[in-house]
Amino acid sequence: MSFTAEDVRDVQFDNAPFGRRGYAKAEVDEFVDRVALTLAGHDDISAAEVHHVRFGRPLLGRRGYDEQQVDEFLDAVEEQFAASRPRRTPARARTRQP
Repeated sequence: MSFTAEDVRDVQFDNAPFGRRGYAKAEVDEFVDRVALTLAGHDDISAAEVHHVRFGRPLLGRRGYDEQQVDEFLDAVEEQFAASRPRRTPARARTRQP
C-alpha cells in the first residue's frame, strides 16, 4: 500500500492492551505528523529515520498506543520511503523503546 499525506493524517491507533503501557501518544502523533508533512513535500524524513525512531512510554497508570499497530504502520511507511529514496544507512533491527 502506498500512503498519501491525507492517509497518514487519518491514521488512528488503538490504546495498548490492558497491562501494557504502549508508546507515548504525543511522541507518536508528532512523528506521524512529520511523516504526513514529508509525503506532502514539507519535511524530509528518510526511511532510516523511520527505521530508527524510538518512542517513550506514557506516565504510569496511562496507556499509550498499541505498539504492534504503530510498528506495522511504520514498517509500511519505511518500505514506501525506501522504495522512493536511496537508503542512507544499512538496515538494522528496529528498537523503539528507550
